[in-house]
Amino acid sequence: MENYLLERKLRDESKDLHRRAAESVFVLQTMLSKYLTRFPEFTDHSFLHSMNVLDYCNRLIGDDQIRKLYPEECYVLIMACYLHDIGMGISDREFTEFSKELDFGDYFDNHNKENDAAIVRDFHNEYSGLFIRKYSKLFDIPSAEMTRAIIQVSRGHRKTDLLDRSEFGDIQAGDAIIRTAYLSAVMRLADEIDVASDRNPILLFGDKTPTEEVSIVEFGLHESILHVDVGEDAVTLHTRPKTLEYRLKIEKLADKITDTLNYCRTVAEQTSDLRIRQSRVIIQE
Repeated sequence: MENYLLERKLRDESKDLHRRAAESVFVLQTMLSKYLTRFPEFTDHSFLHSMNVLDYCNRLIGDDQIRKLYPEECYVLIMACYLHDIGMGISDREFTEFSKELDFGDYFDNHNKENDAAIVRDFHNEYSGLFIRKYSKLFDIPSAEMTRAIIQVSRGHRKTDLLDRSEFGDIQAGDAIIRTAYLSAVMRLADEIDVASDRNPILLFGDKTPTEEVSIVEFGLHESILHVDVGEDAVTLHTRPKTLEYRLKIEKLADKITDTLNYCRTVAEQTSDLRIRQSRVIIQE
């Protein structure tokens, strides 16, 4: 069984870090649902999504490689899994505060400066990093090195260049080495494959159905993917397309996941002695 291996290793090898993580997770259960204030029709970015991402990390890494991780790396990855989307739920005050620190590049040449929701969505990994830095004491993160590692792995789940060693280099934390590029690659892939129907959980949305066209399409795509299985050498999408249109959308999604998989495999190979074992994406109806 590959469930909870990271958590068990952390519990067995560092009771202090395990306690810190468990207490943070308890605090985050409510905080992670705040994204619904700004994104009421967005697919799930709640505590449930974070748990899915952590589960996929366990399965992608596998028992043999988890044994090679430092407990500090387990702690960083667990915390980053729960915190990587925390930027989606920042308050208006935090949005204003954090935006002053971000480099938006040429983003506003083609985007509306007044569309706060679009800005948060497109840069939410960066907002997550700033949120973690500001509230590191609330989450009882034990050192500046650990805080930086969690920030980088959280940021690394999208858009960032994981092969940039100045940004995603190894971080020394006591006697441990935290391989941020590898951990980020695993979490980026885990986040990418959380596409099954439970991204629209009944407990979160109840009987509500989306009204915006883009949300209708996204919900329909998730509903067409019954289950995602992470095997020894492949990621399999078990599907039941609602229509031919959704079969084509699933194929396009599988291509996107394959691109992420190939990139993350390259990152693992070039930055660490660890590997991402899965090498292909399969669609199964």
